[in-house]
Amino acid sequence: MRLRPLAFPLALSLLAFTVTAEAKKNKKDADASSTPAASEQTGPRKDPKGVKGISPFWEAIKKGDDAIAARDIDGAKAAYQEAIRTEPQNPMGHYRMGEAELAKGNLKEAEAVWQSALRFAGENAALKAKVLFVLADVKERERSLEEATNGWNAYMAHAKSATQVKTYPDTPTDRLQRIETWKKLETDYAAVKERIRQRLEEAEKKAAESAQSPENK
Repeated sequence: MRLRPLAFPLALSLLAFTVTAEAKKNKKDADASSTPAASEQTGPRKDPKGVKGISPFWEAIKKGDDAIAARDIDGAKAAYQEAIRTEPQNPMGHYRMGEAELAKGNLKEAEAVWQSALRFAGENAALKAKVLFVLADVKERERSLEEATNGWNAYMAHAKSATQVKTYPDTPTDRLQRIETWKKLETDYAAVKERIRQRLEEAEKKAAESAQSPENK
């Protein structure tokens, strides 16, 4: 019976502990509901300087690359243009824009932005190699054979000097051989065209002379 006076204080202690624990639980639940879960947070961590997260420039590049993968070329061009506005002198934005223009079949536009990429490439030997490659290729596509020859020679010289980056030194040799073949074919075809022209002129002259002959009057 002497232990009974302890029962009420003990009950109060237990009640206080229960209330405190419940309050902590409710606070934890409230905090959890007001703060998005890690799985609900969208997008990569961002950092304008690109040190602790993705910069606006590279975020735009990623957006453009995703659009290219989805065959949304216009969307890709818009994203790459955003990247160029963010960092006008970063050659990667111009390089990617050139790829988008090429995908649209805009050879002149692709060449123009790749020239900008080459101008801003500076000491970036790897990117410079890529730009020189695509510039030579686009000139070949345009059938500007002399400029394509100069382009492949420039790429070959860079590939030999930039041994620290991956290049394709055998490609220009092959392309230059093909260009020489095309040049020869064009020369031969030009000679054939000239002979055909001369024969047509001779035939027309004979026809005119025959028409003016007294026998035909």
